[in-house]
Amino acid sequence: MISIIFFLSIFCNCFSQIENDIFYPGKAVMLRTNPFSFLQRDAGIMVGLNYRWHSRWSATIDPKFIFYSIQSFAVNMDPRSPLGVRIKTDIRYHIKKFILGFENVFIAPEAVFGYVRTRSSAEFGINCTAGNCAYYTLQKYTEIKKEAGGAIKIGMIGPIKKKNENWKLELYSGIGVSFFDFQERGIPAGGSFVRPPLHDDILGRLDEDEPNIMIPFGLIITYRIK
Repeated sequence: MISIIFFLSIFCNCFSQIENDIFYPGKAVMLRTNPFSFLQRDAGIMVGLNYRWHSRWSATIDPKFIFYSIQSFAVNMDPRSPLGVRIKTDIRYHIKKFILGFENVFIAPEAVFGYVRTRSSAEFGINCTAGNCAYYTLQKYTEIKKEAGGAIKIGMIGPIKKKNENWKLELYSGIGVSFFDFQERGIPAGGSFVRPPLHDDILGRLDEDEPNIMIPFGLIITYRIK
């Protein structure tokens, strides 16, 4: 919670310069996007929706369509070629006045589901016995990553422009856990990895079938379409 409050306090001055937001202008449908989704390891485009039907309650779904990896351009090797989707959804409770002077804050439980297929290259030993292999080969294979998790997050919302309630900026952070399942397909017959693949993210190594601490955070631009 301390890290969350610190995260929000960084942007407090930014929001304090913006004209006071209307807490609840009525039922609304908001189109949402993350301008930094194309910079993530499994990168792509996030386009989501938020529906607010009550002054205190709204629901959000944010699918990210993954189709490339920034590592493909950053390192001199065969590119990773991910293809898949990661969906985040939440139910939000909105608070007009929060502690420490923050306004228009929301608290939300979040669920996360992901399915990504990634084409990669690796060196395989063929017909290995006691560390001795008949020969070695460099081949492509497919990694399948499945994710299911949840988090609690807190954020705040404010208008981007004065006297324009259609465009808004959302900042949030939180903490949660995710479970991952990894499978490899297309391994050559009799083959085994010379160096087993490692799975990691910005927080470190991902352990399969065990809870992995996740810290969701982000900046979202929204536009009212209804």
